[in-house]
Amino acid sequence: MGCTHNHPGARFDPGECPGSCPVCYSTVGADLGQPVAQHQKPGSREMCPGSGQSAV
Repeated sequence: MGCTHNHPGARFDPGECPGSCPVCYSTVGADLGQPVAQHQKPGSREMCPGSGQSAV
């Protein structure tokens, strides 16, 4: 992931990335327009169909 909030010498914090899943709207640690990482739907063990789509 190429989050613009990855500062040299600092720990990567996916919560600082502005993108969210276009299906379940979870914060996914991606910049806007970047592919969403694989993740589960909130409160479910099912994989979200938004995985791999562009973050919004």
